Amino acid sequence: MTKHRPSLDDLSVLTLVAETGSIGAAAHLLGLTQPSVSRRMAALERQLRIQVLQRSRRGSELTPAGRVVVDWASALLSAADDFSRSVQTLAQQTGSTVRAGASMTIAEHHAPRWLDTLRRASPDTTVAMTVANSTVVADGVESGALDVGFVESPRVRGSLRARRVATDEVVVAVPPGHPWARRSAVAPSELAGTGLLVREEGSGTRETLERALQRHGLQLTAGLELASNTALKSAAVAGMGPVVVSASALENELRDGVLTRVRLGDLDTRRQLRAVWRRDRDLTAGAAELLKAALGHSRR
Repeated sequence: MTKHRPSLDDLSVLTLVAETGSIGAAAHLLGLTQPSVSRRMAALERQLRIQVLQRSRRGSELTPAGRVVVDWASALLSAADDFSRSVQTLAQQTGSTVRAGASMTIAEHHAPRWLDTLRRASPDTTVAMTVANSTVVADGVESGALDVGFVESPRVRGSLRARRVATDEVVVAVPPGHPWARRSAVAPSELAGTGLLVREEGSGTRETLERALQRHGLQLTAGLELASNTALKSAAVAGMGPVVVSASALENELRDGVLTRVRLGDLDTRRQLRAVWRRDRDLTAGAAELLKAALGHSRR
């Protein structure tokens, strides 16, 4: 039953010959030899039992029957392309793996809820999560190593698209016995002149404070740099200096009274937490589901 069905590839070659008006031109575009394309067209005509091309020194013209065949072939090839795209989308939606990246704060305090929501909504979707600072996550998205990233940097690169998924604030905290714990406010200049416990360069938390101080013409003074929020908070509890972290990272310490939030003067350290992906690419189906889960929590 299927032996009389022509090959889709041969029909595609036929439509290309019709478009270019020459077997030689079609062969050149396909990277094939002219004799090989000529043989394929002759075999197609024998299979169809119809002459579709009229060959001459000026090139190859469609016969009246050939024009009808090319019209039918174009519709068939278009349907085949639609089929391939649909199957590809289905494959992405079924058992897909999302390559995601998240900054430290987001990974610790936001992503677990998003992943739980995604698991319930799409149990066949697996997330491979990379945890790094915001700069490293943005690099991964930009290079194509990650499908989607979640960052806390105040700036978004021009090569990336962004969508806000949460809001946050960078805060300063000290032990209850520290002089700043009893102050009504600490001025930006005093904050800038103090050795602070901060995240490493490339961290969105650090960049947020740096940009806030720069608006006052001030620069951050780092007393200790660590790549871990937990390690920074432990150093602050031990009395090594004021710590700069996300407000969400301090919930337990503030509740237990081991650290006290410092009231800052005229210093705006609020920020947006964003999902980012390549501007020249659409989100994969799995990445779109993860973003949907994150946005669902932002509305709560």
